[in-house]
Amino acid sequence: MPPPQKNSLSLIGLAIFAIVSLAIGAYYRFPTLGDRPMHTDEAILAMKSAEFQATGHFHYDPKDYHGPVMHRLTLLWARLAGWGDSSKWTEAQLRTVPVICSLLLLLSTLLLRNALGRLGTGFAMLLMSISPMMVYYSRYFIMEVPLVLWITLCIAALWHYSQGGGRWWLVVAGISLGLQHATKETFAINVVAGLLGYGVTKVLVGDFAPRRSGYDTAASKGRASMPWLWVVVAAVATSIAIYSEGFKDWQAVKDSALTYLNYFERSGGSGHEKPWHYYLTLIFYRKESLVWSEAMIGGLGIVGMLYAFLGNHMKQPARQAFLVFLSVYTLALFGIYSFLAYKTPWCILSAQHTLTLLAGVGAAAISGALKSGLGRMVFRVLFGLGLYQLVAQTSLAIHAYAADSRNPYVYSHTSSNLLRLLPLVRELQKTAPDDAFNVLVVNRDAGWPLPWYWRDIKSVHYTNTIPETLDARVIIAEPEMKAALEAKFNGKEYVQQDLFGLRPGVMLNVWIERTLHDRYTLRMDQEKQRKNSLP
Repeated sequence: MPPPQKNSLSLIGLAIFAIVSLAIGAYYRFPTLGDRPMHTDEAILAMKSAEFQATGHFHYDPKDYHGPVMHRLTLLWARLAGWGDSSKWTEAQLRTVPVICSLLLLLSTLLLRNALGRLGTGFAMLLMSISPMMVYYSRYFIMEVPLVLWITLCIAALWHYSQGGGRWWLVVAGISLGLQHATKETFAINVVAGLLGYGVTKVLVGDFAPRRSGYDTAASKGRASMPWLWVVVAAVATSIAIYSEGFKDWQAVKDSALTYLNYFERSGGSGHEKPWHYYLTLIFYRKESLVWSEAMIGGLGIVGMLYAFLGNHMKQPARQAFLVFLSVYTLALFGIYSFLAYKTPWCILSAQHTLTLLAGVGAAAISGALKSGLGRMVFRVLFGLGLYQLVAQTSLAIHAYAADSRNPYVYSHTSSNLLRLLPLVRELQKTAPDDAFNVLVVNRDAGWPLPWYWRDIKSVHYTNTIPETLDARVIIAEPEMKAALEAKFNGKEYVQQDLFGLRPGVMLNVWIERTLHDRYTLRMDQEKQRKNSLP
């Protein structure tokens, strides 16, 4: 490796940044993980992980779902943490998996310390630890954070190889690339953006290899010929091994390639159409009753890009090449995702992450450019106020507005009101005579996330169409189906309950068979009287 560069921050200072950032990151990520209701996507992934644990086999569905890496990580952590049978898993347990990946992602920034600079690395880690978007989706049981982790490891490994590291860095990059493919199919967008960033950098700056007197990267020990081949072979082998469950299920490998036919179709929107500037509003300014903004990260990220192209890098041309690559890569990601009609807020997380890395560089560049004590003091005050704004917003996002549509990171989320329905059905189950309890859920999306919450109740049936005959003692359906349902009661008497929210714009009615309702009401009255009679 080339000799270390001079830095404005000592190794001890960087270690302090890392420890503080890790502590703050854990503080905002771990608590109250089970308070927010499960999003439909979380619930579906949770059920697939539970099925994987129960059967030992992962069935890959190339139409609507993603690769097996998240589920394998979940099973690995479940064994290490002693979760036991999947029927007892909780939302908080499942969400610890992306939390751990998020903290590893934060630490992986240290692998780029020579590229970002130590001070830039420290600032980037601090911003990442409190970024509202990063914190919110780190507490979400979806694939995005693990995907960003593998992307970062891949970029870091290629950077180390370019700086004279041995061929094993190429193997690490290839394994990380294979993990990306086996995590989520959208990794292809990151690959395209990365190739674009590499090409632009080669034209504008030149090679990534350090050009220093007396240092010859070509003669470095362990260098590989045809380095791209090492990456590709390791990536393909990793992906095939994971999809095929140890080279046994070749259909899943085939489907993992054919799935892109579905993704081309879905890129047209599929009901998730947004204007081109949607992702920019998530970063800079979005008003949903309250004003939400990561403008400090966005602004400092732009400064970092300007520094990459216009800063003085005469003594560090390789570092400039990396920063130009990271800038073009980030812009390309925002550009591609903005061009696609299909938009969900978590899709932009990989671009938001690299923007945060550049924000760290931008903050370090401003700090280094200020020579007067007054200027440095003003910068520290403004930076501190920016951190406070991010912290306050993060607290709102994960607590008071964790499932509120006024939070821009909340997207088609399960209503907290649905949590009132869950205990009602449990109590009705306790009230019904043995083997005389069944529930029918009629909903356009088959009632998700209810199948996760009621996975232990085998007598619940889910459908998106009204059956010909109704024999359920409890019926749950959308209000629009009221007339069609009641026409099929065939003389049975049901008592209708208040509306329950499933997600924004989707409500549920509940009908309870009269005899069961009366037994339930009597039981509740008796329990209330018993509690009131206690001293």
